[in-house]
Amino acid sequence: MTAMKIKSITRYCSDILHSDKCKNLPFHNFTHTQEVIEKTYLISDVMGIKTEEVDLIVIAACFHDTGFSENYEGHEEVSKRLAAQFMEKANCTKREIERVLSCIDATKMPQNPHDIYEEILCDADLFHLGTSNFLYRNMLLRKEWELFRDIVMTDEAWLVLNIKFLEEHQFKTAYGKEILEKGKQENLNKLKQLIR
Repeated sequence: MTAMKIKSITRYCSDILHSDKCKNLPFHNFTHTQEVIEKTYLISDVMGIKTEEVDLIVIAACFHDTGFSENYEGHEEVSKRLAAQFMEKANCTKREIERVLSCIDATKMPQNPHDIYEEILCDADLFHLGTSNFLYRNMLLRKEWELFRDIVMTDEAWLVLNIKFLEEHQFKTAYGKEILEKGKQENLNKLKQLIR
């Protein structure tokens, strides 16, 4: 995968994520995708993944939320379609396209990765769960659910939902388990204190 191909993919996805439908999303917007791309590079580097494989995970990161441009629920299917169409035009191989689509697929909730590449994208996508930025990102997600899914919850119900989510969530990569898990446990404790 050439650097030029990645550049054109990034530009294409950036245009979609800056479109009317996506730019109004408080959480799943261009900023989130940029963070996922950054974290994909970070985790891949730590895990010693070969450059050509990293490129494919990064492409999946670029596309993983573009489907929000068409619909909220089930956006991954749209993201996969947009990725496949773009990659076919860019003369990517069948193997490259399949790798990207399977990575996007793995980010569906609950996450279900089948290999290290999918695991990296899953952890990059939920990286914020293990950071000090968690409560802020979580507030943005709550706002997004209210605006785009008509899900309005009491503070307590929202806390209960997030405590359950953090308790059931598991990071997939060694990096996630060793580094991010500690931060996630701290965030879980903060939520539990808030509910008291």
